[in-house]
Amino acid sequence: MAERNPPGAKPLMFLLILSAVLIVSGCVTDGGISYGKGVAITDFNSDFSSVQSGDDVTLRVRVQNQGEMDAENVKAQIIGIDLDEWGTGYGWSDEKDLGTLIAADPTTGTEGQTKQSEWYLEAPDYPKNIKFTHTPEVRVIYDYKTTAFKPITLVDEDELRRIRDAGRTIPGGATESSAGPLSVQIKTGNFIKTQDYDDPFPLNIIITNDLTGSVIEGSGYYGGRISEDYKSPVKVTITLPPGMNLESSEGCSTSGEWVNLFKGRDHMLTCEISIDDPPEYKVEKFIQVELEYTYSVDASTTIEVIGTEEGWGW
Repeated sequence: MAERNPPGAKPLMFLLILSAVLIVSGCVTDGGISYGKGVAITDFNSDFSSVQSGDDVTLRVRVQNQGEMDAENVKAQIIGIDLDEWGTGYGWSDEKDLGTLIAADPTTGTEGQTKQSEWYLEAPDYPKNIKFTHTPEVRVIYDYKTTAFKPITLVDEDELRRIRDAGRTIPGGATESSAGPLSVQIKTGNFIKTQDYDDPFPLNIIITNDLTGSVIEGSGYYGGRISEDYKSPVKVTITLPPGMNLESSEGCSTSGEWVNLFKGRDHMLTCEISIDDPPEYKVEKFIQVELEYTYSVDASTTIEVIGTEEGWGW
């Protein structure tokens, strides 16, 4: 886990960056940078769409980190074709290690890092004039994080009465979440009345997969099998400000707890938060939720192979 800044510093910096955010066609723009949903396959093609048996074929994949966090342990793998039929000796491997893809930097106007890799194959042998259309696929796997912040207002009962007597309200703050394939919503009431602090208040955390790809069992530093039943594992870590404590709640932890997305789509946690240092009047604090997970995205292309072998037997 990365070292955290002092309480309040990181949320404020995060919110200042996101204060200029504009939602455009499903992407987030900031400082001229268009954010998407994590690592995207921007191109996957062969050098020729139709080849003859024995021809050299090059498959190329190009990927870009379009989210707001660095992507770690990025790998690209060819699937969907029989590699024994297509493999050659020169530069051939079904899996390519692309390392780290750095996120965009809105302060310099730099887009997310792009990398590409190629596979050198040889079209398989088929009888003369027999045509087969193959559909090779590429699967890109990477480790990623999503970080979300939620402002929460704690208010003393007497202060709340003064606010209401003056005809004012306390608006609830929205969750701010970094761009990635998983999104987070942190839900509470508009405010917490601290006279009731002896009773924990509920905090709902809703994790949603945008379904551009799948959460899978990790192969990198988030890796390892968590449970036989966890096919879409996500590690959830909750950071509370001073004066708040996390009560015993399933799946809720300040040190990280693994949960499983139902059908790979979503998961909701209900946590209980207690207050042991109520403010005298009114104060705004921030709750942070961090997700760690391994994600995969796929793309495909087609190649027609025309046979050239005379007397080729079945």
